[in-house]
Amino acid sequence: MYRAFACLTEEHTAWVVALAACICWISCAVALKLEQRVQAHRHGPIWLLASGFSIGAGIWSTHFIGMLGYDPGVVLGYEPRTTLLSLLVAIAAATAAFLLARATPSRWAGAGAGLVLGIGIAGMHFLGIAGVRLPGHFTWDPALAVTAIAAGCLLSAVGMAIHVGPAGPRARFAAATVLTLAIAVLHFLAMAAARVVPDPALAIPQLGLARGVLAGGIAAMMAVILAFAALTLMLDHLRRINVALARQSHMLREKTLLLDATLDSMDQGLIMVDAGGAVRVCNERALALLDLPRAMMQAQPSYRAVLRHEASRRERRLTDRSSRAWIERGEAGQTQVHERARPNGLVLEIRTVPLADGGFVRTFTDITERKAAEAEVARLARHDVLTGLPNRALFHETLARSLADIALRGGACAVLYLDLDGFKSVNDSLGHQAGDELLRRVAAGLRRAAGDGAVARLGGDEFAVLSDGGAAEAAALAERLIALFDSPFSVAGHRVGVGLSIGIALAPEHGMDAEPLYRRADLALYRAKAEGRGTYRIFTPAMDEEAEERRMLERDLRQALDDDTLSLHYQPQVDGYTGALVGFEALLRWTHPVRGSVAPSVFVPLAEEIGLIVVLGDWVLREACREAAQWAQPLKVAVNLSPRQFQKPDLPESVLAILAETGLSPDRLELEVTESIIINDMARAVGILRRLKGYGIRISMDDFGTGYASLATLQAFPFDKLKIDRSFVAQLGTGPQAAVIVRAVLSLGRSLGMGVVAEGVETHAQMKFLTEEACGEMQGYLFGKPRPIADYAAAVGAPAVAVAAGSGLAAAG
Repeated sequence: MYRAFACLTEEHTAWVVALAACICWISCAVALKLEQRVQAHRHGPIWLLASGFSIGAGIWSTHFIGMLGYDPGVVLGYEPRTTLLSLLVAIAAATAAFLLARATPSRWAGAGAGLVLGIGIAGMHFLGIAGVRLPGHFTWDPALAVTAIAAGCLLSAVGMAIHVGPAGPRARFAAATVLTLAIAVLHFLAMAAARVVPDPALAIPQLGLARGVLAGGIAAMMAVILAFAALTLMLDHLRRINVALARQSHMLREKTLLLDATLDSMDQGLIMVDAGGAVRVCNERALALLDLPRAMMQAQPSYRAVLRHEASRRERRLTDRSSRAWIERGEAGQTQVHERARPNGLVLEIRTVPLADGGFVRTFTDITERKAAEAEVARLARHDVLTGLPNRALFHETLARSLADIALRGGACAVLYLDLDGFKSVNDSLGHQAGDELLRRVAAGLRRAAGDGAVARLGGDEFAVLSDGGAAEAAALAERLIALFDSPFSVAGHRVGVGLSIGIALAPEHGMDAEPLYRRADLALYRAKAEGRGTYRIFTPAMDEEAEERRMLERDLRQALDDDTLSLHYQPQVDGYTGALVGFEALLRWTHPVRGSVAPSVFVPLAEEIGLIVVLGDWVLREACREAAQWAQPLKVAVNLSPRQFQKPDLPESVLAILAETGLSPDRLELEVTESIIINDMARAVGILRRLKGYGIRISMDDFGTGYASLATLQAFPFDKLKIDRSFVAQLGTGPQAAVIVRAVLSLGRSLGMGVVAEGVETHAQMKFLTEEACGEMQGYLFGKPRPIADYAAAVGAPAVAVAAGSGLAAAG
């Protein structure tokens, strides 16, 4: 070891040794970098030779730089061919080592390649020493020489094993360093093993390469190695750039694909136009909405070309002019929106948004369905859904236009208010679906009969017609409309007969404003219905007076609830076998302080129209129960329930609360209902009646036989009593038909276990017939007129008494 140290420090120049080490490391690092491109590049063999040359030249340069710094004390020369051959040996060994390392890339293969490289380094070294010319000769220390070769081979094996492992800057640095150590250790140990023995007999060499020439050759090798280093750095930089560009290109391609997919999945069409007017982006939806050829759009045409293709000449001129003016005004940040209908029926909403560079983005939204829906909503808002006729709002607009035209140009028009007679009975008996179908058929008939007149449905079974002309034309039209109802309609398998009542108001005769005309036509309709229905009436000023009278009557009726001018009168009901008093029917009466006694036939229908009947019905029920609870005799009291009362969802609870409030026993209360109440909603009605009957309240059917489905009603609910309508009783003795009907009702009651009450008994002949036919109870003027309960004080406070026919119970007091 001392020999090796002495050789390094005494026989070599220090800075030359350092230079040799640096050059060796640079050549190894460059060679390893170049060798990594062998498999990654399609020109692999070239890169293999380049890497072999780099490290081979580096080994050779390291050796001869060391030789330049070597001073054995004699003049040295170098034989050219042997010196050149040593360079080729180094290059060949390095190339072979790299080829072997890449043939089977593993650490063991790398170690084997390192041994090959180590042998090559040793061969180059000793071949280079053999080419040295000096006045003497070399002697060798065999042990040290073998140690040099072994150390060089071992370090080379370690360095190549590191190189073929995981790649990276650190691995490359370590491999280059270990290979540099291998070359340097082998060189300096081998030089330490050599001794120069001067021989005066040998002349100083005159031939061969001088040290200056060798230095030039070494400089040339260094230039090549540095060139390779520069090439390697440049290529590595280019590779990094290419990798970054490839990554960015891939990301850009992915983003482009994503953007294309996003644009093509949009419900909106989109076109982007640059500042020069060229189309840069056009998605699939725009192609479809605007019928644009794909080939034309791929060529990125001008937007003018798009307009010329997809729009008519007029549309193109207007759209292009609008867009150009809008852009020239520089309305940056402002959005322009307009709608356009295309020839293919589509309606597009076009939204234009300016871009900062002077271009714009235009989106196209198909709003065809939305516009159709809006149009349908607008139509439904102005038309009746059931019949398709104009509704009240549209009729009002039509009338307003007609009146404005009359005011401007003259002329006349008529407003006809129409109301179906008997529609409610059809609706109640056959159901709402049949009622709807009837309304549709009536609407179609009115439209045909009205001709040029405007027909509208105002609601329910009310219609209106607006016609040109005066009273004569309106009357003729009314007669045509009424004649339409001479024949029954076929609805749901039934032949249904309804009538038509019409009220007429004329313009300008009866006014030039819509509301007064409506009101006066309605008054005329009210008069037509009051005078027998199935006819028409033209408004007269007297109808206004009657309407005013009716409004005053309505006001007074509302006030009557607070003024205590309402009262109950009671009509007796007697046993048909014994004549004994069994109860009373409570009847509402109104005594006005100025008008006097107002007939129920006048104020009860009015109360139904204005919605006051429920309040009145509750008052009657509470007052009747309060009065009956004070009677000493446990007589029953019968109270009528109106259809409006029956619609209350809490009717059973309300009746029970009144009974509890007044203290009347439920079995003394008899509620009279008409079959129309039940037919309207049989399931609900029967449920309510069962609950009332479950409380112990008696239920009787009033006016039996006058409706559409009495037998079905009896089957649905077990009534306590049937009341024969007074119209049948009044005809007893005038013809056989009434007697047959009365007998049938009495027989039906007995068969069903129901009591029967005959209303309207006014003659002894009627009483005699009913008694012979075993009628259970009777009621009528023959037994007593409706009077205040005070007139029957003796009857309600004394034991049951027989009623003498024709005498009246009032006399008993």
